[in-house]
Amino acid sequence: MDLCAAKQGLAADAAQPRPLSALIHLNRNNGIENFYPLPQDEFKAEQEHKTAEAIVNKLPARLCKKMFARRLRIEWMVATYGVNHVGMQSMTIREVVTDRKEFEKRFKSIATNAFPKIYVEWLRVFERQQRGVWQAHVVVATKDDIRTGTDVATLNQLIKDKNARKICKAIYYSGIKRLASDNLRRIWKEFRRLCGIGEFKARRKKKGARFYKFDACHLLPIISTAEALAVYVSKYISKGFEFRRPEDKGMRLVGSTRNVSRVCNERFSWVGLGGRLWRGKLGILAGMLNTKSLDGFAEMFGPKWAYHLQPAIAIIELPYYENMRLAKLNGWDLRTEQGEPWPFNDLTPPADFVWKQNFKAFVMAKEILLNRKKVKPDRDRKPFAGFKPKPEAERLRPAFKSWLAMSVKDD
Repeated sequence: MDLCAAKQGLAADAAQPRPLSALIHLNRNNGIENFYPLPQDEFKAEQEHKTAEAIVNKLPARLCKKMFARRLRIEWMVATYGVNHVGMQSMTIREVVTDRKEFEKRFKSIATNAFPKIYVEWLRVFERQQRGVWQAHVVVATKDDIRTGTDVATLNQLIKDKNARKICKAIYYSGIKRLASDNLRRIWKEFRRLCGIGEFKARRKKKGARFYKFDACHLLPIISTAEALAVYVSKYISKGFEFRRPEDKGMRLVGSTRNVSRVCNERFSWVGLGGRLWRGKLGILAGMLNTKSLDGFAEMFGPKWAYHLQPAIAIIELPYYENMRLAKLNGWDLRTEQGEPWPFNDLTPPADFVWKQNFKAFVMAKEILLNRKKVKPDRDRKPFAGFKPKPEAERLRPAFKSWLAMSVKDD
């Protein structure tokens, strides 16, 4: 036996790349092989950011600001407390609770008494399901690390299979012990004790025992990134409006702790052509009405001043447009004598035309103000009756003195 040749053959085999395994089903649940590297976290974050922007742009204008504010607040929680301390909790009730006041009462009770002992900050979104019952989705910042040592993706799939009744309870509980970290299981156990479910079910039957009336409180850490969690939570705002009922008017679907609410409010304007055009027109009208803030408009025209002043703002003409897109957005499309698009960069309308349009808007705003200040008659008050003089015979009748004088006169 030639040992040198054998060594050379082994060295050549070691230098060559290892062949792919023919048993493709050995360590996988499907036969799809991926031979390309997984995307990096930066690429995932960029893609999820684009997805979030696309979802926000497709929503109605009344929901875009709500989703944007929720996303900034969730990102602030992740940046402040760390991705390992932020999770998503879903809270449901087995009873058919369709009354919003009852659901708000139950959530306020557990959020006031139990949340401060377990969580640092939280942000909740109420959702009315298709069958009419309420459900709460809460983004929480925990005191302990709940992500380290937890297989989040597998645990999430395990809970979905258990809710769909695809696996038995024995597989579910054994999977929880294997996949969840100690800190996460400790929080689960505390909520089971507070709500009297699971091994603490006998607590509900005790006389005088107090418990929070929630039947499921699933808490999971962030699976991928904060962007994905923000998109996931924000979509429940639109779903809440989809199955909205008339009695839900005035209900606050979104709430949070004080520190989270200070991150971003919904009183802002978008940086775009539409917002730029609106702010330019509103500034011109504010100068004509001698108003220096939005509060001044509210004092003059009421809290719905933007609705009342909409026809006046629409006819205002800007003295200069930065580009043709902004001019076209206002309905001003310049053409040459041959009907071709305007080839010059000068987008300044005639001064007389601008003055006339803005004067019309000023007169219209003044008329709206006078109509709002007009005193409306009270329907319950009776109209004032004019003075009617008495007949001449009654006015000339002598005054009555006494019964004695009348009796002497009659005699």
